[in-house]
Amino acid sequence: MKSNNILNSLIRKNQKLGTVVLATFGMAIGYFILFIALQLYFDLTITLNKDKGLFQKDFIVINKKISLLNTVKFIDTGFSNDEISLMQKQNFVEKVGLITSNKFKVGAFTDGNADIPPFYAEMFFESVPDEFMDIQSSDWQWDSLSSFIPIVIPRDYLKLYNFGFAQSQNLPQISEEIAGKALADFIIEGNGKKIRMKGRIIGFTDRINSILVPEDFMNWANHHLGRIQESKQPSRLIMVCKDPATPELIGFLNEHNYEANTQQTKSSRLNTLLQIILGMVSVIGILIIALALIIFIVSFKLMIARAQETINKLFLIGYHYLSLAKKYIFLYSILIALVYAISLSAVVLAKSYLNVIFKEIGYPLSEGLNIWVIELSIILSILLFILNGVSILRQFKKQAS
Repeated sequence: MKSNNILNSLIRKNQKLGTVVLATFGMAIGYFILFIALQLYFDLTITLNKDKGLFQKDFIVINKKISLLNTVKFIDTGFSNDEISLMQKQNFVEKVGLITSNKFKVGAFTDGNADIPPFYAEMFFESVPDEFMDIQSSDWQWDSLSSFIPIVIPRDYLKLYNFGFAQSQNLPQISEEIAGKALADFIIEGNGKKIRMKGRIIGFTDRINSILVPEDFMNWANHHLGRIQESKQPSRLIMVCKDPATPELIGFLNEHNYEANTQQTKSSRLNTLLQIILGMVSVIGILIIALALIIFIVSFKLMIARAQETINKLFLIGYHYLSLAKKYIFLYSILIALVYAISLSAVVLAKSYLNVIFKEIGYPLSEGLNIWVIELSIILSILLFILNGVSILRQFKKQAS
């Protein structure tokens, strides 16, 4: 007990309280900045992915610009094999898929029922490889024995009907569930043949602005009913792009007179900007923590140096350097625990406040702290404890030798 009192008195006598408080406060700020940035990154990633948002792969539909020469059919708008091959070789391209259009006439009609009014419309079909679709449905398949044609339409088409056409014509609005229950009759014809088939909407896409059918059906129908003289070159392509905001993509599109959905490039720029901002905030937090750690190490070294004469006397009367070092390491562990508790509590409070703000703009954050944030904070605390603990041990060992 007496030896403990001597050691505690030694620490209190030679420490600079202001320096230690400053280092503790600085490290707590660094912890807070780093972990609130990480928490927001994980939360926004989860939230936006659930909403088909910014952090998913970027799918871009590309076509050639239409000019007067295309109108009078002097220039074809289809993509040649060489053009597709050149596009696939670009650094910003992950993969390219062909959008195949129908080479036959399509007409759709229904007699109507209590939920859906009768209608008739001439229309078109397109197809893309399954890997480019954004729906998951066991009905998205077709063969010659299938009882109906699976159809996917853009979700915006249904909104246009409900909030445009239906309201103007005093017709009932249709939900996605009701639209998926209706079987429509289709007449497909070409090459002197006419076939009547059933079709049903099995999903809605936010990715491709077209009426989509399975590739197997499109290939079969084009083979049996398609116009022979029609060009087989695809007029639209779908690209998986690593970063639609890259200047290389914009330059490539302009150079070859191609068009793409510019809204997708705007979303990607926002994604990139968000990641850069969160990355910069994280770096600032790491720098503050590093500076606070340096202050801790220097302040503890100064505390030990100021008590050098007393420490040497303790060595002479039989104290081992580990006994002395443990007292300083214990003090440091208390400060690290204090920093951890204060900063994580501040992160929880800040997240609760931010969650209210994000809910108001339609992006509610997940509840509680992300498990990665908790694990990283524990790992960082242990790492900082080890670094400063090793520094203290080395200094006492050096003085004892």
